[in-house]
Amino acid sequence: MKLTLAQPDHAEHIARFYQSIHGEEFPHPEMFEAATVAQLLRDEELAVVVASDAKRILGCGLGFPQTWNASLEIGALTVDDVEERNQIGKALFEALRRLGLKTYGVAFFRARTEASFRRARSTGATCWGFRPAPGARTVEDCELVMGLFEDDGDAVRVQPPDNAVTRLPFAQRIIASQAGHEGEIPYPKNFPVGAPRGTGTPVISGRIWPTYHSRGNFITIESSAGPYPVEIIREFVGKVRQKGVSDVRLALPVNQEAAFLDLVDFGFSPVAYLPGWFLRGAHRFDCIEMVAGLPRIPRDPSTFMERAVKKVADGLQS
Repeated sequence: MKLTLAQPDHAEHIARFYQSIHGEEFPHPEMFEAATVAQLLRDEELAVVVASDAKRILGCGLGFPQTWNASLEIGALTVDDVEERNQIGKALFEALRRLGLKTYGVAFFRARTEASFRRARSTGATCWGFRPAPGARTVEDCELVMGLFEDDGDAVRVQPPDNAVTRLPFAQRIIASQAGHEGEIPYPKNFPVGAPRGTGTPVISGRIWPTYHSRGNFITIESSAGPYPVEIIREFVGKVRQKGVSDVRLALPVNQEAAFLDLVDFGFSPVAYLPGWFLRGAHRFDCIEMVAGLPRIPRDPSTFMERAVKKVADGLQS
């Protein structure tokens, strides 16, 4: 078996493989179109590891690079119905894990079941928190964020400050699990952080950079500009709620203690602590991810996901 990092000229073979395995229910229909696959590979918005024997594709693993913070989300693994199916799946995952850590510095993926959570732990991944599915009504629709961080990467993680955010019990566990860091580098002054596109959206108090996700009807706030960022966020959230969008997400550098507390009072909930999530030059900075419109977490959880989400949420409460 041979493992190959796909190039645009592999797109036709990859598309035919996905067409032969999956139907309309597959969450990545873009993989059915050779031209789309080739463009995504060319634009470095997609990474595909291909397992093959001679000229036959046995399996593919998807990765989704995020250039703004040099990270790789490890996505779905697809393996043909062959005897070595399990070994091929493990090889694809390991290849994506290495690609994420060596090329980008941060790799993460999502676990939806107890079995996938345990497999993730066996690879050295740490649970960084959870994310509700877009427009989720129940905690069962959440996914656990399992992360891997390259301590010896090109960008050095900066020591987070001691404040109300980093003293949260769940944050303390993540911080303690990270080996290296560098001190005396100032954390970012601006927030939220993300991948701003275009010129932004003007609001009364300033300007905001939202990304609208039509599938699931949710919004990620990537950045803002103005003297009162929290007021900008409040104003924007109020406007989109009038249009029926209740699910709004953002990430704050963990030095923004006052903004964190203000956003909690406004109705945002912390859902994940992301070590080294924001990249600036040669340095990485920890962030806290927050969501407005979180589904209700049961007081007495009965399923694995309910228990996992409640444990994270309890650890992110001051």
